[in-house]
Amino acid sequence: MSDVISSFGKGLDSYLTKDQIRKSTPLVFADAPTNPDVSDKYLFVNSETIIDDLAKLNWFPVTSAQRKSKGKSTIFSKHMISFQNPDIKITSKDGDDAYPRIIMTNSHDGMQSFQFSVGIFRMVCSNGLVVADEKFSSFKIKHKGYTFGELRNVVVEAVKDLPNKVEVLNNMKSRILSTEEKRQLALDAMLIRAGVKTLNYDEETIDEILEPKRSEDRGDDLWRTFNVIQEKITQGDFHAALTGAKVRKVRKIKSFEKDMKVNKELFKLATNLI
Repeated sequence: MSDVISSFGKGLDSYLTKDQIRKSTPLVFADAPTNPDVSDKYLFVNSETIIDDLAKLNWFPVTSAQRKSKGKSTIFSKHMISFQNPDIKITSKDGDDAYPRIIMTNSHDGMQSFQFSVGIFRMVCSNGLVVADEKFSSFKIKHKGYTFGELRNVVVEAVKDLPNKVEVLNNMKSRILSTEEKRQLALDAMLIRAGVKTLNYDEETIDEILEPKRSEDRGDDLWRTFNVIQEKITQGDFHAALTGAKVRKVRKIKSFEKDMKVNKELFKLATNLI
């Protein structure tokens, strides 16, 4: 599996055009299922339809990505688009504002439903945060009779759940962590990224993970600590070493599927501390 192809909108007034998406994520525009073994009940609906229908509901594409498999037609691969509504914003007294996002994943090989998760986009650091766990909403629409009404229901339920999201974020902001809790959270986050249950990283690695990149993220509350760790774990650009081992540079997660998986697990890890 090769690196993900990504495209990003810049700013709230600049959303991705179809031409931009076509260049970076051509899978969106497949015109037929390519898997000959799809069920007779499978109704092909490409992701371009979702773009058009969400636009009618005032949700517009801001990022897109696709998985590219070596040696195979990319038409079989999974892809992702995230959408943002310019009129829906989570404001904060401390200026740490955020925008909810709807993240859609799909493939055109008949192997999965349209899947929708809810994310939070922080303005201060441009982190895309996927937060679909038991505390947040996630939805599926099967390729067996898609309708605009089904999609509208997904959006309605996602927006209806916003007060729950705000409550969770406020609880994270009010939860003050001890030094030991912060260091354990950073270590556990590294284990999530590595996909293992136990590893011993040296103290300098934990220090670097916990070092904020911007002054707005300095503090001992769970929300800011979590965002510092989340940015480091998903974006990389820091050095890490197992105890007594060689120091290596940690790089950005390139697979959008792994990025989403790690984000969900990190958020669940953090909210367990509330």
